[in-house]
Amino acid sequence: MPEHGVPDRRDLFAEHLRRNRSRLFAYVHTLVRNLADADDVFQQTALALWRRFDTYDPTRSFLNWALGVARLEAATWLRSHARDRLRFSDDLTAILLEAFAAVPDAETSDRQDALPGCMDKLPDADRLLLTECYQNGSDVAAVAARLGRSAQSVHNSLARIRRVLHECIERATARGTRG
Repeated sequence: MPEHGVPDRRDLFAEHLRRNRSRLFAYVHTLVRNLADADDVFQQTALALWRRFDTYDPTRSFLNWALGVARLEAATWLRSHARDRLRFSDDLTAILLEAFAAVPDAETSDRQDALPGCMDKLPDADRLLLTECYQNGSDVAAVAARLGRSAQSVHNSLARIRRVLHECIERATARGTRG
């Protein structure tokens, strides 16, 4: 610590990153499902945060700022790996960002750990619908037309799938398991 007990820029950054690391990593992992890839994107995000730390407004939430930077880093990574990776739509990413900021730290890691197992339990048709709507960036109307269904039918299916995933995650976190 420098003179007069005032933390320097490096100390402030390190403290912010330490306090928000698990939530930030969990968010990256929601965008980049593979754990090893998420680790790479997280490291890139940490570097980007450090490079941009002078632009951080300390009167605002560090986590929200960091999540925005993480979203940009994940998008860059996903674009560079577009051939072999599926990508969330911008709308879903925005929804995830808002929802993620509202979840308490202790819950984030457990819920994130449970999601892949719960996804694996879904029927193939449900996983395909999620992929079509969220990861391929198609809107519901386009997906409905491709599937020969009404947009309302697709919306209803998505609501049901989200409810099933939510219930599975709740059960898994209550048991302390991963799906």
